[in-house]
Amino acid sequence: MLATSALQRLSLDLATSMASMGLYSGEFGKPELIEKPTREAEQLFQGFAKAKPSKEDAYAAARTFVRGQPLDPWQRDLVASAVAEPIREQAGALALASRQFPALLASYEAEAKRGELWRLTWHGLLYSYFHFDLDRGRDDSTHAGWEALRAFLERTWPLIDRQADKDLIPEWICVLRQETEVLTLRPVEKYSRAYLRGETEATDRLATDLGIPPSSWFWHSLVLGAVHRAAAEVDAEFRRHIPQLIKLIQNRPGFRDEAVEVILIRYHACDGAPPDEMLRDFVCQPNIWKNPKLKAAGIATAWNRVPDPVWRMALGWVNERNLKDFFDILAARNNADEGRLAFWSKYMKQISWTRLVFGADTMALKRTNTGVRELIAREEGAYAQLTSKPEVDAFMMQLGPYLIIEFSKKPNACYVYQADQLPFEPYSRHYEGGSSDLGAGYRDGCALRIVHRDGWASRAEQELRQLGIIPDAAGPRRVAADSASDMTASTGRMAGVGNRSGANATNSTAGGPDMARLKAVVDQFRGASINDRRKSSNGGRLWIEDPLQRAQLATELKALGFKWANSREAWYYPET
Repeated sequence: MLATSALQRLSLDLATSMASMGLYSGEFGKPELIEKPTREAEQLFQGFAKAKPSKEDAYAAARTFVRGQPLDPWQRDLVASAVAEPIREQAGALALASRQFPALLASYEAEAKRGELWRLTWHGLLYSYFHFDLDRGRDDSTHAGWEALRAFLERTWPLIDRQADKDLIPEWICVLRQETEVLTLRPVEKYSRAYLRGETEATDRLATDLGIPPSSWFWHSLVLGAVHRAAAEVDAEFRRHIPQLIKLIQNRPGFRDEAVEVILIRYHACDGAPPDEMLRDFVCQPNIWKNPKLKAAGIATAWNRVPDPVWRMALGWVNERNLKDFFDILAARNNADEGRLAFWSKYMKQISWTRLVFGADTMALKRTNTGVRELIAREEGAYAQLTSKPEVDAFMMQLGPYLIIEFSKKPNACYVYQADQLPFEPYSRHYEGGSSDLGAGYRDGCALRIVHRDGWASRAEQELRQLGIIPDAAGPRRVAADSASDMTASTGRMAGVGNRSGANATNSTAGGPDMARLKAVVDQFRGASINDRRKSSNGGRLWIEDPLQRAQLATELKALGFKWANSREAWYYPET
């Protein structure tokens, strides 16, 4: 009893003492009582370690600087985080493009060497470095200012690193200690390699702790760096990387079109260029490049970015899928294939255009049938509808100078019309489906009428031969030009919308490319440079270096005969 009483008194005294210290609500010995305040203090410190001044104050300081007015000591630190911000009142001018910017950087560097540069000022410059808008770097002064900023950060980083406290180190400093490549002339090489291996952890942490925005030049360079790296591989390796490249583009869509352009052009160069379902389905989505059939209607204008043979390759993929879907999904509902899929597949390489025409029953099925719903979604903006035959669908396909109409259900025949003498408008949104339009050949006005009775296939093949439509020859599958010279010429002609240089065809001399034309091309891309080592004592090649790895420059260099060197991340002219 005595021991119990003593224990009770001891517990009461302990409770009283804890209450007097404000700890009564907690449990003695719980580490959370220390850990939680410690975490909160750490978070507070990390927040202060990369704090930025108000945007309004920083913008006002940058505006003063651009106007050439002197900065007070406080503004001098504020302006660091806004040197890449366009000043509206000064026609979008940037502080880093001004004549006084080198002097500002020199003063910052002098302070850094003395150990007096405020760490948050340096962090503000790092912020500006990553927030620079690539599209504003087209003129010499802007690009030179941004490059001067990068070089400043690379030079002064060791000084800032040495000033860091040994106990409380900001997260962004810890990250930079591991990822100093982001301040070099090749800031994304390491990360583009990792992305192709499916390793994104380092890049994700880098983006979070350094505050890299989705619109940053960093992602532009990373995405295109990974794409160019994959494109430099042999066909099998390049095609193996396509799923990872698509994933990368989906996660970083800001520079999607340039990346898709490079991938499609490279895929066209693969031996045979067999259809890639994942690439086809990704590129043809309504929110990506849309159905390539819509290019002629001026709706899917992104397809103008690639040479015509590349567009025709993708169009061929879509045409093949449409043909298969029509007979597998639509005609199969009525048991009306009769070998038509196999028959028309023999002419697949010649099909230059297709269009699906859905009846009311099919349109209603999209609510319950997944296959039909996906088919209609893929053809959004390209399909038409039948108004008088709800149970019937139709399929249009062009082979050479002829347009062929197949129906999904008997007793409808197949009609072959001359494409320049159609009794209907091929791009109409609605058709009656009978003799007034699609079935006008039942009475007259068609080149051939195919009735699907026993033995129809052999008869149809002979009749089509008389029209000059002959089954595809056996051999490697190519939708577009077969020869390298055809591809080079087409690439030159179709070097993309907005070709800055006019370098639209391969133009070289016996000793290499036309240097005047080459200089005109490269000069349009600020930061790109020509490194001609052919006359050095040790020999060498003609190199073109572009740290930003722009797709448009890549297209134009390939048109001039240049090849990509994966090891040097640069373009070279192959000597014969």
